[in-house]
Amino acid sequence: MGVKIGMNMLLWGGETRVAHIPVFEGIAQAGFDGVEISVVGQDKNELSSIRTAVADLGMSLTASTFVPPQANPISSEPAVRAAAVDYMKARIDETKLLGSDILVGGIYQAHKVFSGRGPSAQEWDWSRQYLLEAGLYAQQAGIRLGLEFLNRFEVYLINTSADAARMCRDVGLDNVGVLYDTHHANIEDPDPAIALPALEDHLMHVHLSESHRGSLGTGQVKWQQTFETLANLNFDGWLTIEAFGTSDEAIVGAANVWRNAFDTPQQLYCDGIDFIRNGLGK
Repeated sequence: MGVKIGMNMLLWGGETRVAHIPVFEGIAQAGFDGVEISVVGQDKNELSSIRTAVADLGMSLTASTFVPPQANPISSEPAVRAAAVDYMKARIDETKLLGSDILVGGIYQAHKVFSGRGPSAQEWDWSRQYLLEAGLYAQQAGIRLGLEFLNRFEVYLINTSADAARMCRDVGLDNVGVLYDTHHANIEDPDPAIALPALEDHLMHVHLSESHRGSLGTGQVKWQQTFETLANLNFDGWLTIEAFGTSDEAIVGAANVWRNAFDTPQQLYCDGIDFIRNGLGK
């Protein structure tokens, strides 16, 4: 399909609503191919309205989500693990309503829930079983699941590209792959020339996110190596900007963002798309 450039809507808060349609318009005018919506239980009518508005602007949609503690797939409580499957099936249904063919995020365990030790073999297998069930459900809906390996301060089950690829192999479904996020990789897998190839053929989606979560190219991510390696791998999926600010308290707490490393959201995405195009040599 060729590389597409997207903008993640989390910069404007944890829940994307119809009220954000004017933001979509600005993103479309800047030349983006699509926007990424966090599916968190929005009303069906609202998701439908978002889908229509984005399509009318000539853009496409991708979807992301996270897992809350009450739906932790690696909990020692069977009821919580069962709730995790139901939770993810609901997010898959919402992804289909949006018209997206991919749902990404750190969906293999609850966000910021720690045991105080490293992952156990049992936790790994609980996650594998859950991802297999969710993956089969997503497969029926024509949806791919992208597992985002997160840094050690947010999760502990999957922190590296090699671990993400191993989980994909263990699940064994073609529609379960990996989301590579430059922010997390900068912490856990800082050499893109090694981290990206380690994903083998499981790479599905890429988040371009600066080390400080602000404007691309103003932090510590190894951008030249990232773009060069993606080109060498002939990656042809979505390159989606993910940035966070202080406008939403829920995002502030979840991402530990205490300042805005950008001037305005519009400045960030306008500069960001130019930065990506330059990186791609376009």
